[in-house]
Amino acid sequence: MRLILYSFSILFLLTACSKGYEARVINLNLEKLDSVVVGKNVLVFTDVDLQQKTDYKNLKSGTYTLQFVTKSKKRYSTEFIIPSKGKGKRSLQIDAINNMSVIVEK
Repeated sequence: MRLILYSFSILFLLTACSKGYEARVINLNLEKLDSVVVGKNVLVFTDVDLQQKTDYKNLKSGTYTLQFVTKSKKRYSTEFIIPSKGKGKRSLQIDAINNMSVIVEK
């Protein structure tokens, strides 16, 4: 009986653990970012200066909206997917011509 409970506990811990995804913001825009919001406030990055990268924050799998808000209150948004299997790092980037990219880091 103990062996069964022990096996079940280990199986539960392995499946319940985070897949290890992390995301950060890279601001290559021509103005400072007031905020970057991932999903419905799942991740929020604030005051991202020009030519700066934020620290990574944990992010679970799913489909997310991504909204960049500049200091002059211009809004740019897109959608991206974090896969349900695997792990890795993602950089959420906006550039000088307002192109938004989700870059898979290795």
